[in-house]
Amino acid sequence: MREYEYSQAAVEVLDILNHTDIEDVQKIPKSFIEFLTNIASKNYELHLNHDYSMNALNVKNETKKLLGFIYITWWCDNEEEREKYKKQIQEENIKEQMSKTNYSVDINDIFKNRQENQKEVIKNQEVLETGIVQYKKESVINRIVNKILSIWNHK
Repeated sequence: MREYEYSQAAVEVLDILNHTDIEDVQKIPKSFIEFLTNIASKNYELHLNHDYSMNALNVKNETKKLLGFIYITWWCDNEEEREKYKKQIQEENIKEQMSKTNYSVDINDIFKNRQENQKEVIKNQEVLETGIVQYKKESVINRIVNKILSIWNHK
C-alpha cells in the first residue's frame, strides 16, 4: 500500500518540479530525479492547478514529505534554516503518531501501579536492612519422602 502511495506521490513531485524554476531543479541530483521517474506510477492521472500557491494544491501527504526532503536536503540556504524545518517535521510526525494512537489509559491506574511498586520496593528494602530471611525447615517426613522420590527418579 505504501509503495502505491509513493508511486503516486512521485508523479505529483515530478509535476511540481516541472513547474519549478530550473535553477532550483538543477540543485537536485539527477540520480534522485531518475529514482522518482522509476517509481512513478504510469497510470495515475494528475490534475494539479499550478495557478495556485503550493499550500493551495491538493497533494498527498507522501508528496509533501518528498518535497520536504528535497527542500531540506538541497534547497535550504543555511544550517539554521535546515534545523528549523527538521524540527518542524519531527513535531508533525509526533502529532501524526499521537493522532493514530488511542490513549485510553486511566490516570488512577497509573498511580495505582506506581503505589504497588513502591510498596514492594519498601518491603524488599526492609528485608535487606534487617537481614532476616524467613527460613522454613523441612520436616523429617518430607525429607524421607523426597529422598525416596529422588532414588526412584534416578532408576
